[in-house]
Amino acid sequence: MMILMAISIATLTSCTTVDSGHKGVEISWGGETNLSKIYPEGMHGGINWVWDEMIEYDVREKTMVHIFEFNDKNNMVTKVELALDYNLDPKFVNVLHVGITDVETKIIKTLKSAGKEVVPQYSAVELNINKRVEAEQKLSAIIGTELPEFYVEFARIQMTDVDIPPAVAKLAEETAVQLGRNELALKKEAEQVALAKAKVAEAQGDYDAGLLNAKTKDLMSQPKMLALYELENERIMWEGYSATGKSPFGSNNMYGIQPAVIKGLK
Repeated sequence: MMILMAISIATLTSCTTVDSGHKGVEISWGGETNLSKIYPEGMHGGINWVWDEMIEYDVREKTMVHIFEFNDKNNMVTKVELALDYNLDPKFVNVLHVGITDVETKIIKTLKSAGKEVVPQYSAVELNINKRVEAEQKLSAIIGTELPEFYVEFARIQMTDVDIPPAVAKLAEETAVQLGRNELALKKEAEQVALAKAKVAEAQGDYDAGLLNAKTKDLMSQPKMLALYELENERIMWEGYSATGKSPFGSNNMYGIQPAVIKGLK
């Protein structure tokens, strides 16, 4: 009687639970995995839980971030950080429990293998500037095919960081410095050329002005030009006399006064 009562109490009170976001796998007292049933989250009762065990698997989406070193297409060692979003396939956690002991190691190996195939198709600079999305698409195609082989569902893959190899970074820095020096040298050269041209222009101007001045003096010293100059002066003087009545020769001389009249002489 006591044994029957104990069994009844155990039957009524024996239970187990599966946490939210998890799936349960039943393992018998002898170690056998129940491949016919996967337990959802919540409470599960039964006398068998007195001796059987519930193993829980987290089937929520996770992110794995790992840094690898690959050779890019220029054979430069390049550090690449890959971020994988994934989750355990909730339909096969019991099979996973039986067949795979370290799923994370398999995921890392898959990431590394895919990276070795894709990264060498690009340079580190391309992956930083304009080819990253294309490379991520190629990684997705590979990883999305391989992860289900060990009961993992693929969500997305991202190259969250791609380092520029030190040799490339050094060369880029040296190139930038040299370009800066070249630009400064070109500016200085242009400055000197402009100054030289200004001096040449100034000298040419002085020369042309001197030459014109000399030609003018030489021309004005010619007899015909002197005679023409004298005639022009006389014309100007007599025009002044016509306008004002004043002699161009001044007053009180034989050219600038009227004839004297002596009174009393007839």
